[in-house]
Amino acid sequence: MTDPETATTFQLERLDRCAVLLRPGRDARITEADAVEILQRSFALTGRRQYVLHFDLRRVSRISAGARRTFASARDVLACALVGARPMDRMLAVPYEQAAYPSQYFTDPRAALEWLAMMHDVLCADPVEHTMSLTVDVDPFDRRRIS
Repeated sequence: MTDPETATTFQLERLDRCAVLLRPGRDARITEADAVEILQRSFALTGRRQYVLHFDLRRVSRISAGARRTFASARDVLACALVGARPMDRMLAVPYEQAAYPSQYFTDPRAALEWLAMMHDVLCADPVEHTMSLTVDVDPFDRRRIS
């Protein structure tokens, strides 16, 4: 977002008090500087609260190594649902399996939102009631990742 010729546009939308939707523009190439800006704007959008992130990968063509490190180590992200449709999207999501927060790849945006709502209920320490809340009796952690 620093160089106008290579700038990537992003749509950030607050879905709830502690939930953000990230939709990069078409053929997005996300740099480390972009990732830092996205995280800063998301944190501001939620009133400086930790949040769950719905990351739409369907228009992303590249995420730099620096951007992957920045996103994966973000301390304000409680959980991230990565949504895609192409094999490339799945490949872009793989590094987030080792993130500092729970992450999951989805092809169905509604399933991603349901998972984020569940993760939000488990992880959010904000005492104010949220509309995103979904109380379910399901183990939210993917047991394949625990070894």
